[in-house]
Amino acid sequence: MPAPGTRIRDYEIWGLLGEGGMSEVWLAKDEVLSIPVMIKTLCKTSFSMEEASRRVLNEARSMARIPEPRIVRALNAGIHEGTPYVVQEYVDGIDIEELDAWRRKTLGVTLPLWFICHVLKETCRALHSAHQSGVIHRDVKPSNVFGSPETGIRLGDFGIAAGISSGQPMEICGTPSFMAPEQLRGEPVDRRTDVFGAGATAYLLRYGTPPFPGLHQLLDPNVTVTFPAPEHPQEGYFQHLLAAMLRKDPAERLPHAATAGRHFAMIEHALRSSIQAAPLVCQGEFTFRLLDCTISLEVGDLSEAEVDGIVSSGNYHMRMRTGVGDALRRRGGDGIEDEAMRNGEQALGTCVPTGAGNLRARRVLHAVSGWNEISCVGRATQRAFLLADELGLRSLAFPALGTGAARISVEACANAMMTALRLHLSLGGTRLERVRVVFDTEAKRLAFRSVAEEALRAEEDPPALVDLGLPASNIDFHVESATHLDISRLQAYRSTVRAR
Repeated sequence: MPAPGTRIRDYEIWGLLGEGGMSEVWLAKDEVLSIPVMIKTLCKTSFSMEEASRRVLNEARSMARIPEPRIVRALNAGIHEGTPYVVQEYVDGIDIEELDAWRRKTLGVTLPLWFICHVLKETCRALHSAHQSGVIHRDVKPSNVFGSPETGIRLGDFGIAAGISSGQPMEICGTPSFMAPEQLRGEPVDRRTDVFGAGATAYLLRYGTPPFPGLHQLLDPNVTVTFPAPEHPQEGYFQHLLAAMLRKDPAERLPHAATAGRHFAMIEHALRSSIQAAPLVCQGEFTFRLLDCTISLEVGDLSEAEVDGIVSSGNYHMRMRTGVGDALRRRGGDGIEDEAMRNGEQALGTCVPTGAGNLRARRVLHAVSGWNEISCVGRATQRAFLLADELGLRSLAFPALGTGAARISVEACANAMMTALRLHLSLGGTRLERVRVVFDTEAKRLAFRSVAEEALRAEEDPPALVDLGLPASNIDFHVESATHLDISRLQAYRSTVRAR
């Protein structure tokens, strides 16, 4: 792939965003729409040109044919200088594997069960849509499920997807801890194969290990999945569901992802807590209270903030010579910049901690949040909150991330930052008690506030309102018609609903 700043068709490349065993993911900007995209390529050493082209095109077509907002969308595909690539939607958040690992490392607990059920509900709905479109994912696991505080859960990485109707033996590929026995044996796969992968994902997120610790246990038909004693009846229901999803024999396994999704939804609803649905309290025009955290929007000088941690709007080369970074360096000392640059350039969306020098803070968190009008504010903010918990920081001061040289709008920044904060607090266990957002102008504060309040509010359950449509006018209908609706009865029903 080309160096940063060069173009592939209408896409300007920023640089490498991540890499795995067989692929590389690059971040780029769609020059026409001014949005971030991901460009995925296969490592040249892993496949021949013909095989790489086949795999990339298969992934792009598999993703593109599924009419489902919970699937990471394929936007384009092609070959650049001999390298096949697929252009995908950028999801501004971190994957569930990373979120789970941070929480275990920082707080010593798993993700709450309501959130695991929410993730699996959305994942199963995505899988159902894929299955209805004739596509088997074959690699369902936490690292392929992405969570954006703004747009929700997305299922990605269809690199080894297969057609549901092929009925042919398949090459053995995937991640063994999440593979169904028939997949490991290279036998034909169907939608039940993905049901197993979803069940294994849920098991690992809750209990920290795969449901079957080794290949022998996975392939032995006499070894069944075991569970610890449930903490409450809802977990007993969760375990019963997973046992049905993790049957070794596909004929005995829960047959549809949609069915699993409905069960996960019921468990999530039963576990819906006061934390998840906590109301936002407005303590003033620019001060809010959410759970045990106070959020304030202030006009002032970020470098003068007296807090545990100051978040700097960093750039990928980690220099602090412009904007917020320059102000923090001048007051805190060049040592902050030297430490930030010690490990070289950083990918967009990362957050790097350093000392705070002469600032009135314990740490500076360098959030690499934007570049050339493309926003990674959500991902960078999530990591800033997780890093703050790891470092034991109870108060943070932020600028409006990315609204300087990166030219991200204040409104987009506000929505990304505040939805990330809402999610972080709703998961529980955080040490954060105070978040201050500091602006250099009153105009920015007003624009930020116009979005922040609604972004911090909890989603409300839909009201119990029945609306079957208004009486149509200028239509000649007959009472004896099979499709006639008695308007008088409808009006009486509406009156009854309103009186409840």
